Amino acid sequence: MKVTPHHTWAQYTLPRKELTMARHEANLLPISERPLPEGPMWIDEEAFLREAGAQSLKTETTYRSGLRLFADWLQHYRKAGYSRKDAWPLAPGQLTTDVVLEYRGWLLANRAKSTVTTYMAAIVGYLNFLDGYDRLPDTMQLGKLQRQMARRQIERNQAENVIDLDLARQDVPRIVEYYDTLPLPGDNDRYNRRLTVLRDRAIVRMLYSTAARISEVVSLNRANVGHGRAAYATIVGKGNKGRTLHIRAYAREAVVAYLAERGDTNQALFVSHSRNSGDARLSITSVHNVVKRAVNALHLHESLSAHDFRHYRATQLLRAGMPLEVVQEFLGHADVTTTRNIYAPVLGVQVVTEWLDNLDVTPRDALNDPNSGYAVDERVQNILDTL
Repeated sequence: MKVTPHHTWAQYTLPRKELTMARHEANLLPISERPLPEGPMWIDEEAFLREAGAQSLKTETTYRSGLRLFADWLQHYRKAGYSRKDAWPLAPGQLTTDVVLEYRGWLLANRAKSTVTTYMAAIVGYLNFLDGYDRLPDTMQLGKLQRQMARRQIERNQAENVIDLDLARQDVPRIVEYYDTLPLPGDNDRYNRRLTVLRDRAIVRMLYSTAARISEVVSLNRANVGHGRAAYATIVGKGNKGRTLHIRAYAREAVVAYLAERGDTNQALFVSHSRNSGDARLSITSVHNVVKRAVNALHLHESLSAHDFRHYRATQLLRAGMPLEVVQEFLGHADVTTTRNIYAPVLGVQVVTEWLDNLDVTPRDALNDPNSGYAVDERVQNILDTL
């Protein structure tokens, strides 16, 4: 892809304030760019999280992120009477059923479906917690909220989503190309733009090469990848299961170029380069936003996210003939049944299409087939000739 006037650093630095680079960094709120709060953003949040995360620290952490994003959205966009002037923790008294549903719509347009599900579970859980202690605002109707969410939600399994977005995912290589062809500043400036381009190139190539989960990519350290020279990286993945990431030459090349210009001592492979970040490890949200930036710039399907690299690579390799068991190992699935259930329908579509391309005949040709065993009805054939 050639660099056009619309594919420049002016676009990469994102003129809209809510899309500036600071928004994507781990120590800033993702929408308003404010520093992360040291304490909770909602009244009774800590008590709710202790209860919700009693069995899982990951659940507690994810729910905290979900409630934090909800509060930031309300304040930044001045919803339900909230504003950035309101001190934390926020009181839930101004929340309404309609504003929660509006927020869900915003999430669906700006986050992966799995994130929407988890973040909405955090909000509904928090509201249920308040209701259990008779602290739910009168403007919130939990029954109505849950009915509306169920009515608006189309129940779909993961395999159906893979099929529906299969065509859109064929643009995943264009995301890699976007960063590869983005002009690289000659010198690093106070905004670390050169470093950021090098980092983002390495991120998308790593996502493509490894088909790793986003959480696995952000958890990588320099030593895991041999400072960019290792062809393999052993990690602990989902379910505390050890797995191997395969880092192809094109990904190693980008990682080496990025690390060669890093001047910090953080052992994390990917870090923030905003002026106020302190070189903190990059967050999952930040990686999602790296991909979304290219999706928006290239006008690709709006639902494409960092996780789609994983789906794209799986279907790409299966179509090329890689055995299902090998793809299972590549993706780090604990059971080959998981791989089969998600991706077999996509391959089924391809197999049927290939057979139809070879064997299918038009209705007119079927009538003229001497082996069909049926007499030719001229009236029917004349009708077909006009089609």
